[in-house]
Amino acid sequence: MNKIQEALTKLFDNYRVIFWYDEKKELQEQFNDLSFHDVHLIHVQDNQFRIKHQIEREQPHEKFLLYFTESRPANMDNWLLDMELANYVFQTNQEAMFAQEMGLDYSYIGLIEAHLEFFKSKERKSSLLDLLGDADDFHTLKYKMLAVLFNTDNISLIAYIQAHASAFNHRNDKYERELERFNLKSFYWREIGRKYNYQSDEASIYDFLIELFNANFVHGSESNISKESKILLSTWKDTISYQDSFRQLSSRIADDIHIESIINDVDIDSLLNEDIFELVDKRIISEVAKLITEENISVDRFQQIIPKRQNKYWYGDYAHYYQCMQSARLMISLIRKNERLKIDSFDEGIKQYTQSLYQIDYHYRKVILHYRKTNQNRVLQALVEKVEKVYGNDWLLHFGNEWQRCIDNLEKWDNTFEISQHRFFNDHVKPVVSKGQRLFVIISDAFRYEIAYEYFQNIQSENRFEAELSYMVSTLPSYTQLGMAALLPNKNLSFVEGTDQILIDGHSTAGMANRAKILKEYSGVRATAIQAEELMKMNSKKEGLEFVKGYDLIYVFHNRIDKVGDDKMSEDKVFEAAEQEVAFLIDMVKKIGNMSGNKMYITADHGFIYQHNELDESDFSTGSIKGDKWKESRRYVVGKDLDGGISTNHFQASKLNLIGDAEVLIPKSINRIRIKGSGARFVHGGATLQEIVIPLIKVAKTRQNTIKRVDIDIIKSTDKISTNILAVSFLQTNLVGEKILPRKIRSAIYADDGEALSDVFTYNFNVEEGIERQREVKHRFQLSSKASTKYKNQRVKLVLEEPVEGANKWNVYKEYMYTLYVAQTNDFD
Repeated sequence: MNKIQEALTKLFDNYRVIFWYDEKKELQEQFNDLSFHDVHLIHVQDNQFRIKHQIEREQPHEKFLLYFTESRPANMDNWLLDMELANYVFQTNQEAMFAQEMGLDYSYIGLIEAHLEFFKSKERKSSLLDLLGDADDFHTLKYKMLAVLFNTDNISLIAYIQAHASAFNHRNDKYERELERFNLKSFYWREIGRKYNYQSDEASIYDFLIELFNANFVHGSESNISKESKILLSTWKDTISYQDSFRQLSSRIADDIHIESIINDVDIDSLLNEDIFELVDKRIISEVAKLITEENISVDRFQQIIPKRQNKYWYGDYAHYYQCMQSARLMISLIRKNERLKIDSFDEGIKQYTQSLYQIDYHYRKVILHYRKTNQNRVLQALVEKVEKVYGNDWLLHFGNEWQRCIDNLEKWDNTFEISQHRFFNDHVKPVVSKGQRLFVIISDAFRYEIAYEYFQNIQSENRFEAELSYMVSTLPSYTQLGMAALLPNKNLSFVEGTDQILIDGHSTAGMANRAKILKEYSGVRATAIQAEELMKMNSKKEGLEFVKGYDLIYVFHNRIDKVGDDKMSEDKVFEAAEQEVAFLIDMVKKIGNMSGNKMYITADHGFIYQHNELDESDFSTGSIKGDKWKESRRYVVGKDLDGGISTNHFQASKLNLIGDAEVLIPKSINRIRIKGSGARFVHGGATLQEIVIPLIKVAKTRQNTIKRVDIDIIKSTDKISTNILAVSFLQTNLVGEKILPRKIRSAIYADDGEALSDVFTYNFNVEEGIERQREVKHRFQLSSKASTKYKNQRVKLVLEEPVEGANKWNVYKEYMYTLYVAQTNDFD
């Protein structure tokens, strides 16, 4: 089918009679070749009256193509004028052919002629045709031509600028060439000028972007760019496909307008709400890190900075920097608050540590962990050095010495008190399994109390899981073989002669097979032991359920933290191992839950001490250990006839609730024993609070939902919008807690047809304490010019959305309706 027949076929879908004037007789051959099964082809030759009678009276429902080989007559001489006006005149010049092909009225021929190159492509015409609407005017048609040119899904100037900027960023001048080629350049820049008040004799995308970024920077130079440009930047940052270009162009523009020199001369308070230049975060981090290092910033002051930056665009790139500083500030504050604290008894020391002091070790771990995740950026180097010094000297050493006074006063390491690890099976496991309830006991090697605290917080945030965190005091020495044995059903524990291996009632506890055998023989129920990795390999609904069916008690052993820490080559990664273990244990309890395991206990054999920096000479015990040494470690020695002098505590096995005549030496405070080859930064076996306080987390899976998110509302004084700024107060109505989680929202103003009419506001509501006023967050929405033109006097909605977990998608959370009464363009609001 040729183009003429194709165009006529489309036209006959809408018209019964089509007139075709071919004055020069150039297309008579094509007319003669036409073939329609339902159209009468008539070559009009001075028989107009006869044809009119035929069309109107004889065949009033048939279709006709009237072909003239003469010019169109004047209206007063045109016998068929009424019929022509009621139907369609077919044109055969190129512009007319394109108009007819697109189904456009004859009045659009001038527009097509002005942009003829655009319409010469079948693909462009097809793409434009998909966008056309019945009511499109000339302006709208040009806008849609730009959508085809820039290949955007949205018909919007913002989308075109994003695409243009992205291409420019990739050194692609395709759009500049096509704007020129299709004669759309002046229209495009006129629209940018009209909407954003950008004026330039030599308009270019980069020149416009410089003006755009400068106008929206609080310390930028004076600019005529309109406030509506805020919406452009907000949308750009929120459009995933164009974020790379935003980031790279932001950096380039920052260099070209000398942002670094500007922000170095201003107070950081004036930068806290800035959101377009990455250098702002670098400046804030540099200044705040210095203030924390000098101890010249209060916790409250720092806590005012974090929420403001936490909800800004670049925060994700610098989250580890901010979190490192936050933990550093909290750690130093806690140490300073407790530097005169006295520990008067063993029980008091345990209580103080589990109630608050463990947080010092927790925040130290977080400082080191986040610092390493910044690739140990030098901007934090001085701060981390300060943290190491304060943590090592003012916490570990000072409080280690204070706690040592309690250890020196002990006559024996008692296993009769309630929190003793020795009593774990009888006091916690047996009461559950004796009632016929299945129980999983998960033992994570070196899972010290402060790590368990983080795990407890995380599992509490999981739906349909409830947990309790308590603690026990480990055996002494605080090392794996003894701690693992103490958690099994036992009466008498003893050393294997000549080693530090442990026997339960004369039976070996080394290895999984021996532990499973002890559980089977002494637990009184169907019991076994299994490695965590082996359990995790099982399919929950098949092998897992089949395995679980055979047992009432299952001990699950895992060794990640201790394995990494005990190796001199990997001990510096022990905090990463701790983070991985928290995530692993979350996955494990979910897996067990899917295996019909509803009760789980999580505990540890011992804790540990870790100092990330290299140790000083003063951290090692003076003198040498004498006697028959069965096992010598950094933090304990087992043997006979031992003598470590005044720098160690000496225990007979009986004083440690162990059978036999072995002896144990424990270095005092945090001191290490010198041993060639082994790591010295990660150690355990001694009697410090970090080594002996172990967690006991009792986890239960429930059938009911156990969590919800905080509620967000707005304080709404009116439902009318009369200026192009809408100030909205968002209110977090309840506090974040163990079972009430933060809620992240994204908010903007939309018309009923889905058109975005404002910038986008994103915020994470996560306040844990404080009065209602302290949970209020204000944002000033900038409305687009369409609010005062196209959508004036219409109802619009403020939409609050929340992210779908695990997907790049947002669901509507709440909507609030307003009516627009915005006067035309008021940039002074």
